[in-house]
Amino acid sequence: MAFERGWWRDPEALRAAYKEFGTLEKAAFAGGVTARTLGEWWRRHGLPQLPRGERPRLVVPVAIESDDTWLLDVLKKAGDEATIDQLADAADVSPRRVREALERLGDAGYRVREEAEAVRLERVVPDRHNLHPGLLLGSEARFGVVSDTHLGSHEEALDELELAYDFFASEDISIVLHAGDFICGRGIFRGQDSEIKVHTLDAQIDYLTENYPRRDSIRTYGIAGNHDLEGEAGRAGLDPIAAFAHRRDDIEYLGAYSAWLQVGEGPWIHLLHGRGGMGYAYSYKAQKLVDGYPAGRKPALLICGHWHVRANFEARGVEVMFPGCFEWQSRFLTRLGLTPAVGFHIVDVTFGEDGSLVQFLPRWLRFWEGRVVG
Repeated sequence: MAFERGWWRDPEALRAAYKEFGTLEKAAFAGGVTARTLGEWWRRHGLPQLPRGERPRLVVPVAIESDDTWLLDVLKKAGDEATIDQLADAADVSPRRVREALERLGDAGYRVREEAEAVRLERVVPDRHNLHPGLLLGSEARFGVVSDTHLGSHEEALDELELAYDFFASEDISIVLHAGDFICGRGIFRGQDSEIKVHTLDAQIDYLTENYPRRDSIRTYGIAGNHDLEGEAGRAGLDPIAAFAHRRDDIEYLGAYSAWLQVGEGPWIHLLHGRGGMGYAYSYKAQKLVDGYPAGRKPALLICGHWHVRANFEARGVEVMFPGCFEWQSRFLTRLGLTPAVGFHIVDVTFGEDGSLVQFLPRWLRFWEGRVVG
């Protein structure tokens, strides 16, 4: 079966691939796409529900046509170097047929060397490796990431946050991680009262409970940040996010500033709300955070809120993500020289049985202040 670009968007092509290969997993492997993508498009096309097939074994496809084995036999007799004409004479075929066969052999991993004076061939069998394809397979996980929503601020991006949750629902995301600072808080910095529109902590908890997006298919797991726990809340010993989670059955409160989430029985994700200023280079902050882990206790992924910036780096084998925010630039951020990155992530990861991270695919979706479409 020939696969064209975006073939799975055609319901007939998708149905034909399933019929030929027997399972969506095998059709996905043959067609160069993930089984999840085929499953999503199968549902979008309204095709009948299918039993889940077994994951196909990865094999090295044979690219050499059976008709080209004659040239390999001739090369063995003629030696590693021979002209096109010599090979054509030895095989009793035209030089054109030799060139066509050589081109196919080149695609299969053989090298063809041409000298300036005469065309000569260098027959080199491609190197093989013994690594098991299972090194690139494992348990897949998919989730959304948001941070620093600061509800109650004059600069809150609440409409954008609602749209982000609409997008999560459209992508069948069932888990969203929140890296802290659900609310703007009070008494966090001098002059904050002029930058917020909800002026008591009780009112901010009510506002958060009523306005934070709710979708029946999504559960949000989050930690509290400095705006949630410090300032007036800290002086009163109040935890507004614990109160919020108590009122909402779709919110799972993981604790203050930091939480460790285990994926199945294997790797860990560290959800952290940072402190202090961001370094001149984001990568420096990422390296310092990872340097703080004791030996033998590094997570596979660190998601760190607080700085309202977006980036991802690898440091000491740990993927570090700065997840952006949902607050437009306030006067306080302007004074600090910070331009917030307003947006969210959808993250696809694959973890090996040993806890290693073998695929990390973050999708960043950004909003721009004042941008209007339609």
